[in-house]
Amino acid sequence: MLDKIIQKVIDHHPDFSYDDVNEICQEFLDEQWTKIKEETKLKRLNKFLEKEFELSEEKIETFNSKEYSLETIPKYLFAGKTQIASSLINIKWLVKNIERTELFDKADFQINKSDKIALIWKNWAWKTTLLKMILKSDEELLPEYWTIDLASWLKIWYLSQDLFWENTNNTLREEMDNIFPEINNKIHRLNEIQNNMDLWDETEQLNKELAEIDWFRKFELQHEILKYFGFTDEQMNFNVLQLSGWEQTKVQIAKFLIQEVDLLILDEPTNHLDINGIIFLEKFCQNWKKALLSISHDIRFINNTSNKIAEISNKKINNYPGNYEEYIMLKQANFDKLNKDYTNQQRELDKTNDYINRFRANSAKASSVQSRIKALEKIDILAEPENESLVKNIHVELDKRLPEIIMKLNKVEVWYDYPIVTLPEYLEVNKSDKIWIIWENWAWKTTFLKTMLWELKILDGKIDINETLKIWSYSQVLADLDWEKNILQELMKDYDNETEIRNMLWGLLIIWDKVEQKINTLSWWERAKVALTKMLLVKPHIIVMDEPTNHLDIHSKQVIKNMLLNFEGTTLIVSHDRDILEAISNKIWLVKWGFLNEYREVERAFSEIWGQ
Repeated sequence: MLDKIIQKVIDHHPDFSYDDVNEICQEFLDEQWTKIKEETKLKRLNKFLEKEFELSEEKIETFNSKEYSLETIPKYLFAGKTQIASSLINIKWLVKNIERTELFDKADFQINKSDKIALIWKNWAWKTTLLKMILKSDEELLPEYWTIDLASWLKIWYLSQDLFWENTNNTLREEMDNIFPEINNKIHRLNEIQNNMDLWDETEQLNKELAEIDWFRKFELQHEILKYFGFTDEQMNFNVLQLSGWEQTKVQIAKFLIQEVDLLILDEPTNHLDINGIIFLEKFCQNWKKALLSISHDIRFINNTSNKIAEISNKKINNYPGNYEEYIMLKQANFDKLNKDYTNQQRELDKTNDYINRFRANSAKASSVQSRIKALEKIDILAEPENESLVKNIHVELDKRLPEIIMKLNKVEVWYDYPIVTLPEYLEVNKSDKIWIIWENWAWKTTFLKTMLWELKILDGKIDINETLKIWSYSQVLADLDWEKNILQELMKDYDNETEIRNMLWGLLIIWDKVEQKINTLSWWERAKVALTKMLLVKPHIIVMDEPTNHLDIHSKQVIKNMLLNFEGTTLIVSHDRDILEAISNKIWLVKWGFLNEYREVERAFSEIWGQ
């Protein structure tokens, strides 16, 4: 057939050679064949998605349009192994001391294959220690005594809060390829010897081994998962450090999804994420069918992703069923019972002691008195229970009455070589405003805040503010801490009331004997508390806070929450901590696509922004 077509063309065009016509026809056939292959591939893909991923026709259309989302992730990736044993990790009689401090004393801890456990604590050192013991990543931190049973098939993925990438030069493509070093080594070797006939046997063996482990499907799957998470082909060549915090988190999720992990450990996963990133991660964890251990101080995240709470307290690991809200209720109920038992015992002890004191000298009652004394000696005296959920209040008094309107912004544009944020034509900040700033592009967040603090000049528009008002920035205070001074010295530079300083530090769980410790020896969460204390002691009228709850424990977050609720001045906060900000905010500033939109109804803002 093709020969006839070629001959006909030559008859009409004698200047065409047979080879010329053949080449043209071949190109046409190649185009048609490619088209057929693509159509066939699409049909097969639709059937594959329908069968394997359990997707509807609507979701298949979404997949093919490259609008990927969490809902289109293959369901089998969330499924656990079909193992008989339910226990993944079982730790008993854990004993650990560090520098004469007893961290654990005969503590027990278990993780089952369906558990979604949130680990909470007061001392961050315990978190690090326990994690490193489970992962066996530091021989110096292994316990003095324990028995630990790990399932033989158990595969753990640890998602660190630093994302492991501080010094990497890898592109996103290289980072993903490194998941399978064995496969990469085989492919690299195959490329080296592919034209060497003397190594034909090795070539055959390598091809056989690669086929057995289905290497092409693994690489195809990792590429598709990245698409599900919204990564473009262009981003595949980006250095991973060019990606935002939540994009890096998604890459890490993609890495362990491909490897069929049995236990996922998340260490402060929300620290680097914006609101959208946190909601994405929450939905992911809710779909995750395997075991999850999350270490977080984000109350909302814990509530939405956990079915068990493991609390490190009094050298033990206490387990509570349910999420954080249920844990608080159980803790309160337990405290109420202990307090009732303690009160009843004290009442009985008082009665007994009163009887002994009244009739001690009465010979007729001697036998009865002695009987009561002996009974007292046998009683196991209950200690007065401490309500650990009790949050201390920190009140910040203003040194003068504030005007009704604190700040007026007229036709303001924030610039960095070019306009990065355009505000509404007229915007005002009132004295009682607690404004939650939600930022889409965090790259310009600092520039915007510095403009609000008058540290950067605006090129367009006008900001009117009473210059007598004191404006303090939390992030600025943290940066200005003198690390060579101890806590008390640093705080007394701006405030000379030592008693008030100590009381405020105590409210944030910094004990009295620690105030003589140098700041450079403190953990990040302790430095954050010192910075907060320093800012509050100044008694500012306007507080600008950039991620104030990062590095803080749950208790300290509740202290800050109560403090901000009672604060009579104005607050502007950039944060992703929904628990605190939903409780205190009366306005939301959403910065998106270079424009700032103000919402005066927080619930409506949530509904419009996130559909919640």
